[in-house]
Amino acid sequence: MPRHELADAATPFAERVRTGWRYPMRGAAPYTIGAITLFEAIAFLPITGLKLLVVAIGWVALYTYAFECLRHTADGYADPPELAVNGGDGTSVALILIQLTGNAFAVLAPILFGVPGLAVALLFAFVLPVITMSLAFDGVGAALNPLTWFEAVRRLGASYVMLFAMVLASSLLQAAAQYAMADHGPTFFGTLGYYAVANYLTLYNFHLMGALIHHKHEALGYQPASVEIAALMEPDDDQALLAHANLIARDDVPAATDILTERLREGFAPAAMHARYRELLRAQDRLPELLVHGQIWIAALVVARETRRALGVVQDCIGIDPAFLPDATVTCGPLADTAAHGGMTRLALHLAEGYVRTWPQDIGAPHYGLLAARMHERLGQADEAKAIARRLLAEHPGHPLGVDIEALLASLDGARTVAP
Repeated sequence: MPRHELADAATPFAERVRTGWRYPMRGAAPYTIGAITLFEAIAFLPITGLKLLVVAIGWVALYTYAFECLRHTADGYADPPELAVNGGDGTSVALILIQLTGNAFAVLAPILFGVPGLAVALLFAFVLPVITMSLAFDGVGAALNPLTWFEAVRRLGASYVMLFAMVLASSLLQAAAQYAMADHGPTFFGTLGYYAVANYLTLYNFHLMGALIHHKHEALGYQPASVEIAALMEPDDDQALLAHANLIARDDVPAATDILTERLREGFAPAAMHARYRELLRAQDRLPELLVHGQIWIAALVVARETRRALGVVQDCIGIDPAFLPDATVTCGPLADTAAHGGMTRLALHLAEGYVRTWPQDIGAPHYGLLAARMHERLGQADEAKAIARRLLAEHPGHPLGVDIEALLASLDGARTVAP
């Protein structure tokens, strides 16, 4: 059985928005985009009625795969599906008809109701993502029920507004691509390029909808398939023990905490048990023990190459103690690198500066000192970056990273020179 990479539901939705642009370029998605785009090129043949037929089939094919991406992402899978297995359920055609109806209302609203068409279009654009998500799982009846919209948006909260903003931005990008490529570009290749961009943005939007469902699955009452599979793969004893601890916690939180403490001391335990243990400690305001557990769990996660989850635990511990730092170079260093590469600039700076401050004589100190300087540069703090760089050159003369440090200094000085 092939191994499927799983996404972490605890990952902030904003992070999924930032990294989701890579989703349509992984797995089977780019081949699907390419195949549908090439099929749409048939519309250039001078045959009466062919263009409308090709566009309709292209829409159905694209939405069929996009809905599969939405469901696949909502179930916790990180990569696109190989193929669409629910192509015959009619959701693609239903979505097309809903979109056409919404656009028709926007056009006719000024005539029939005296309402500005732009206002109707914006309102329809706002509810279209929740309609799409409802279509994917609940069918046409729920998707067309305004009560479903209000309840879903309420549960999704501010994250839904972020989703709407991204869908709206994608629509504007698609309109810009149409203007630049299809309307004012080379007749054939320009339109082909526009189709590729539009198809890419569609998969990106559907992926974000699925990511939001995955992130908020508890609030929505949805159980991702990956969670169910993972639950089946976890040892039955741990599942039973966790259920027992949850039962005890209703009346005696300290006793439930002691049960999990004994299990965690035995060695490797599932993430759900660690997370529940931290919830119980926090409920009792046992902050020092939360920090101790954080050190242990962070180290285990780094060894297991789950650095993203480890960074989440680091952030949680920093919320308790702003001076918190992983207690070993083999833990702190990789986390600083992961945070920097993942765009978590302030967290990377905290870890890198803490590394140099705690282990100034370690072999990795110059590397993480340079990383700290680059994070200051990324934050626009040129003076702090130059101060660290100069100190590194003074404390580690002749180090192989000296060339990189001097290059950073030169770039910072050059930026200051040309600044207005």
